[in-house]
Amino acid sequence: MRSVIRILFPLIFPGLLFAKKEGFRSDVLSAEVSTEYNNLIPDSRVVINAPNGSFLNPDKPVRLILYALPNGNTIEQTEGRTLLSKTDDWHFDIQHIAAQVRFLRENDKRFNYIVAYLESSQKAWTAHASKYKDSPLLYSHLVDTVKAIVLDKYFKNKPSAGINVVLASHSGGGRFVFNYLHGVDEIPGFIERLCFIDSYYAYEELFAGKFIKWLNSGKDKMLGVISYIDTTVVYNGKPIVSKTGGTGYRSELMYRNMKEAGVKFKDSTDTSFIRHTAFSGRLRIIIKENPTGKIYHTILVEKNGLIHQLLFNSKLEERGYKFWGERSYSNLIK
Repeated sequence: MRSVIRILFPLIFPGLLFAKKEGFRSDVLSAEVSTEYNNLIPDSRVVINAPNGSFLNPDKPVRLILYALPNGNTIEQTEGRTLLSKTDDWHFDIQHIAAQVRFLRENDKRFNYIVAYLESSQKAWTAHASKYKDSPLLYSHLVDTVKAIVLDKYFKNKPSAGINVVLASHSGGGRFVFNYLHGVDEIPGFIERLCFIDSYYAYEELFAGKFIKWLNSGKDKMLGVISYIDTTVVYNGKPIVSKTGGTGYRSELMYRNMKEAGVKFKDSTDTSFIRHTAFSGRLRIIIKENPTGKIYHTILVEKNGLIHQLLFNSKLEERGYKFWGERSYSNLIK
């Protein structure tokens, strides 16, 4: 384990820290600390990033985001940063999860936002799950371990601290979440939100019942699915997914499975999105239309995707940001 403490001390014009205008950097940039853990389960790497100073309030509940990384990306690329040159690796400028979490810390004062980045040694949770046949048990252990670390490290003197877990994923990170769900009889009550951002490849009909039971267990439970019609995409002369393998198809499959189980939806369609909403807005399925076959895979994250998944169905939904709008976190990128 090693700690990487990122603390920036303004030497000139400290008042600029509190400016909210685009282009000015907020003090939320300096008020965070990251700690790395290796092999909490075999072939894994976890970095936990938490607020410090005035941004960590022991009297407020914790919202712990477990973010399962997309295939082919490192934690540092997923966090994101300003590109250093025109030849710099573009992977650092596509997700910006760190900046999106800083936006949440700055704008949502209900919670202490802590994010744990989950990376496999294979740089793909799909490959990790194939290697370890007991992956459902391993992933359940990892979730419980990270939760325990956060409580012990940051709230040791407040054992009654409330902690709400968000399982979030992009791309192949969805395999981590679905295999975790395979390993539990019921979705645990401490999981507050399930957030899939174009990571729904592994959805199967058997999950519909688990989701319905969990959503019925409390009004604080939210399920957000963002995907796009990827069956129209052709790359190097070949479709990138089969007709039944893409996230758009899988999202619609869950919608049909839940309707057959009696869930009542409100549906809407325009030239940009198909939207299915149920459970008084606590279940949101957003599918990007794609008649021209464009690749929207990571753009769904970049365009405030994680922010929206954490704030939909709250009073802060689309306040200070807009899903599918311009980056609302540009001034929070390091």
